[in-house]
This record gives sequence, C-alpha cells and structure tokens, in this order.
Amino acid sequence: MCKKRLLLPLSVWFVCYMAVFGYLEVRPPVEVHLISSPLDSLIPYVPVFIYPYLGWFPYICICAWLAFFNLSDKDYKKSLLLLTMGMNLFLAVSLLWPTGLTLREGIVYDTGRLSGILMRFVQTLDAPKSVFPSMHVYVTLVLQHSLELQKDRLPGRALLLGRISAVLIILSTMLTKQHSVIDVAGAILMFLILRALILRLH
Repeated sequence: MCKKRLLLPLSVWFVCYMAVFGYLEVRPPVEVHLISSPLDSLIPYVPVFIYPYLGWFPYICICAWLAFFNLSDKDYKKSLLLLTMGMNLFLAVSLLWPTGLTLREGIVYDTGRLSGILMRFVQTLDAPKSVFPSMHVYVTLVLQHSLELQKDRLPGRALLLGRISAVLIILSTMLTKQHSVIDVAGAILMFLILRALILRLH
C-alpha cells in the first residue's frame, strides 16, 4: 500500500520543497513587491484567531491520515498532484516575484494573554515575505477537497467539523494579519484552476 501511495517520491519531493523554501527564508534581500488591498484595513486584528491559525497543523495531519487510508488510488493521486502542483507554483512565484507584507506594523501584542504570546512567537519566527499566494489557504482547500471525496466513508459530523475548521483557518490568515486578502484570493483562484484541470485527467 505504501508503494501505491507514493510515499518515497513524496518524501523526496518534500525534502526538496523545504530546501527551496528554507532558501527563500534566508536569502539576501531582493526587491520585494508589497501586497496590499483596501479591504485589509477593514479587517480587524483578532489575536484569538491564532488558535485556528495554529490548528492548521493538526488539521493537516488528520486530513492526510484520512486521505492515505480512505481515498481510492485515483482520487489519492489526483489530490496529491493538486497539492504538489500548487505548492511548486508557490515556490516559482516566490523565486521570480518576491512578495511581502506591511500589515503587521503597529500591532501591539497583549502578552498578558496566551493568544498574544502565541501571536508574537509566530510572527517573530515567520517573516512577512513569500506570502502570495497563501499556502496556508491553498493547502487547506486541497485537504478539505480530499475530505469531500470521502463522503461515503466519513460521518456527516466529521465533514461538518472539517468544513468549519477550513473556514476558520482561512479567516485566521487575515484576522491575524499573516496574509492580505489578495494572498487568500490568489490561493483560492489557483486552487479552482488547478482543480478544474486535474479533474479532467482520467
């Protein structure tokens, strides 16, 4: 089963992906295209949304586990292709058209609350660059898509929980000022285009 699930090539791809992503994080300063939208100023900064933002990581693990065991070989490979194509495109955009944000300027962290401490910790580690399109949003959409393909194997409550989690995660990227509306819209558009293309494959 592991061979059919392409674990070895997936592992090699992931190591290569993280190597390039790590390079993007530490490479010398280059001309950065700042992403912004008038809508960004209308969206409040809500520190409590750091919880669904960080909830992305267990969401990934649970969805990947379910996809590994529940999806048919055909749906699994299409979902994997959808995931890796989008993430590769993100790297290409980040290399050729570096992006950044100024949305975090002026944020005051309430370190008397856990949410404030977590927000400061995350934004200290995560530099506001390589933001377009949002991988937080894109990966969430792909994984939720994989859950929707398992309707016949998952209870309705599990699907509902997945949908609520996906919506909260996507909203959290904007409400924590980690991403602009444009980053989110770009991720959604990329997902819709690649999904339409991949679903045509036999």
